[in-house]
Amino acid sequence: MIKYLYTLLVGVLVLDSSAFAAAASNDDLEKELAYLAAERQVVITASKIEEHVDKTIATTTVITQNDIQHIGARNLLDVLRLVPGIGITQNQIGLREIEVRGVKTFLSEKVQIMLNGHPLDHNLQNAGSTWVYDDLPVDTIKRVEVVRGPGSALYGANAFLAVINIITQNAKDLNGVQTSAGWGSFDTQQYRASWGKQFDNSAEAALHFNFTDTNGINSSIPADSLSVQGLNSAAPGRSQLTEGRYDLEWQLGYQDFKLDGRYINKKAGTFFGASSILSDDRTRQDYNDYFLRLSRTWKVQDKLTIDTQIFHDFFSYDNVWQTASNQFLRAGLQDTRTGGEIQANYHISDAQTVIGGFSYAKEQQGGLIDESGPDPAHLRPALSTTEERTRGRWGVYIEDVWDPLKNVRVTLGARYDRYSDFGGTFNPRMGFNWEFIKNYSLKFSYGTAYRAPAFGELSIINNPVLLGNPALKPEEVKTFETGIIAHPVAGLTAQATYYHSAINQLILQTFGQTTLLRYDNNGSWIAEGVELETRYDFDGNWQGSYVSANYVLQHSTQLNRQLADVPRHRTNLTANWAIDNTWSSFGHVLIKDSTLRNPGDTRNDVPGYALFDMGLLGKNMFGKKVDISFNVYNVFDKRYYDPAPTGLSFIGDYQMAGRTFFGHVSLKF
Repeated sequence: MIKYLYTLLVGVLVLDSSAFAAAASNDDLEKELAYLAAERQVVITASKIEEHVDKTIATTTVITQNDIQHIGARNLLDVLRLVPGIGITQNQIGLREIEVRGVKTFLSEKVQIMLNGHPLDHNLQNAGSTWVYDDLPVDTIKRVEVVRGPGSALYGANAFLAVINIITQNAKDLNGVQTSAGWGSFDTQQYRASWGKQFDNSAEAALHFNFTDTNGINSSIPADSLSVQGLNSAAPGRSQLTEGRYDLEWQLGYQDFKLDGRYINKKAGTFFGASSILSDDRTRQDYNDYFLRLSRTWKVQDKLTIDTQIFHDFFSYDNVWQTASNQFLRAGLQDTRTGGEIQANYHISDAQTVIGGFSYAKEQQGGLIDESGPDPAHLRPALSTTEERTRGRWGVYIEDVWDPLKNVRVTLGARYDRYSDFGGTFNPRMGFNWEFIKNYSLKFSYGTAYRAPAFGELSIINNPVLLGNPALKPEEVKTFETGIIAHPVAGLTAQATYYHSAINQLILQTFGQTTLLRYDNNGSWIAEGVELETRYDFDGNWQGSYVSANYVLQHSTQLNRQLADVPRHRTNLTANWAIDNTWSSFGHVLIKDSTLRNPGDTRNDVPGYALFDMGLLGKNMFGKKVDISFNVYNVFDKRYYDPAPTGLSFIGDYQMAGRTFFGHVSLKF
């Protein structure tokens, strides 16, 4: 197989020799490289204003569309894997977990994911955004801005450990029609069609349609795992997560008005675990998610602009799970969030900008489904019931970004949020960035953040096992970090960051008096560590070649004990070699340390591993109309595992995919 693909790629190289001759001139190439470099140097998410990444007080990583293409990313999580301090794992129901700075939770609810600045935590029952956005396709992404550390001073709820802002292509970026298709292992298919146009009368429109389908990871289930479930006659099976999704995104603009949003439908089977070990094709997950936003920027005067928006978010699921050979559960609900925000931006001078804003939202949950029975065709209402809920929340914030000296930036800000069901929370932010020597900057920041209790944690549940708690308070984190950014020579960037986070009022399941478990604010974690990262971009005839590396040492503890399922060390090594103006190849190595088990879990630690990916990319072929790529992941077919939780220790850990392939073609018209 590999020999055949190699021969095919060599053939393409030979046939396309005429295209090499017609490639862009060196001047055009230099302009393109300069533009791409500038794209990586600017960030908006860190302070809600455009800043150079070297001047912001936040620890920020920017991944451009060009970077995404060169690393062979298939979805959002492929992009995030390369960010320092971020790790990706998969749990027993197939939901991906985003670990940030040594903290990982089942629902990734302590990470705020945004699309073009709009928060995507529409799942009010379980808080996290990974239910439908974990496998977001990347073909339409222009850039991803990852801000590590607390962000509630600007963004409010759930901007707890990190803010991930996905910025997609607009009408100007597209300027016509673009299509793409990808195929890979496990019968994976990806298709995309985009159209964008700017009109003479100050109007613009952009539309994106994506479709993805895959049979997912296919790994063996040991026979003894099945026998523990009382299925001694069952043969060894396989864990497999089938997934299919389609989504439509729109960006419509007229003069200063803009209407944008995205609709996603996602259907999935199940991966492997206590709720799915017996599952057949009658087990299903069905999610619908959309948001609609109308916004306008008002220019009051040269120094003062006002941004206004109203929005409506919707999330629903209708899931059927098999829990025993003759037992099924069906659960479903609908969540909505409707509100608006107004933000004033006042540029006092070239050295100082002040922003302030007010937001309001009403959150509702209804359409509740809770049924059980011997098969999906014969389900009845279960004993467990959850009340419908409504809450209102508002927030007010202010921030001052000021350069008292040419080489010093000071940022001060704070936000107060008030909820109708659990009260208020205040979160400040402050820091400075000082270029003490030319091309060497020192920065320091301190901030707090909160994670709002979800409806599923607050609700009074008539359940013999788990009880909600309407008296819950939000989780809190206090973080300070300091670091240095250096550019010792042209093309080389190096950064070192130390962080310390104290997390309190954790919402955890504890033993109750009337039920086996209940939600309580019980427990605290300490997360501290060092993040080292560097990148060198070659110039001259290297035409965009670069090497990069990042390493994290993280120490996250509860009661002075290292947290389970989180590695102490993680390293990423990446190299991109531009063969000529058209072709480039990349290699990536991920090295992950072993992880501990929870107290009382007698299994050995989850072993660490090293994975090697590689790929070949051809850009701007055939008159700059065609891009193609071919990527191989886990080249050496390494067997590695994501950890199963202590309560599912009888299952064994979850074996991840071996060697896989993915090819991709993109066309511009």
